[in-house]
Amino acid sequence: MVEETAGLASRVTRRLRKRGWTVSTAESCTGGLLASLITDISGASEWFKQGWVVYCNESKMRELGVEKTAFDEGEAGAVSHEVAVQMARGARYQSDSDMAISITGIAGPGGATPEKEVGRVHVAVVTGDYFLVRRMDFGENDRLDNKRSFVAFAFRLVLEALDRVAETEAKASKASSSEAEPSSIDTSELDPSDKEWEGSMSWQGSKKTVAEEISKVDLASLTDWDE
Repeated sequence: MVEETAGLASRVTRRLRKRGWTVSTAESCTGGLLASLITDISGASEWFKQGWVVYCNESKMRELGVEKTAFDEGEAGAVSHEVAVQMARGARYQSDSDMAISITGIAGPGGATPEKEVGRVHVAVVTGDYFLVRRMDFGENDRLDNKRSFVAFAFRLVLEALDRVAETEAKASKASSSEAEPSSIDTSELDPSDKEWEGSMSWQGSKKTVAEEISKVDLASLTDWDE
């Protein structure tokens, strides 16, 4: 698993270098393992900008601007598509990187709920206005094994996202040459129970506006931690 994950990290960084892109990370349950594997590769300062370990809900809100409502168990909870994509969105904005990757999950042995078992993870990749979020269940493995599996899953999702972005760019180029209007995706009706989300997000206003929104986040009483 260690060698496989290191190999995936190498593939991802080669793809990023080829595009001239930078990347940032936002991690909860993996505790910085994703960023560590990326920076294990010599020359990482060329493509790695910044990483966050935001283990409790309060830090996700304060550091990355995740909205308080995203943690409502009736809607999503900390281990969800919604929180994952907001973490990645915040990391990309705060670091001004070309791509951001986020991970939130339950590594175990505690932290499970009737709806969410140990081994569940949600990973989000955001670049430009494109996002891809996917859930995976790895089961009740050793805590460290789950963390490594989560990171390997994240790297695979990044590679898939890069492939999809390349396909979209090719289609956009053809559409532009024929003066066709680009298609859009409405994400307002996405189902939290779906295994995958993919679409476009609207980036609102300037950095000042986003920073103001982050500063207004209510941090009171949110002290839940990923297990």
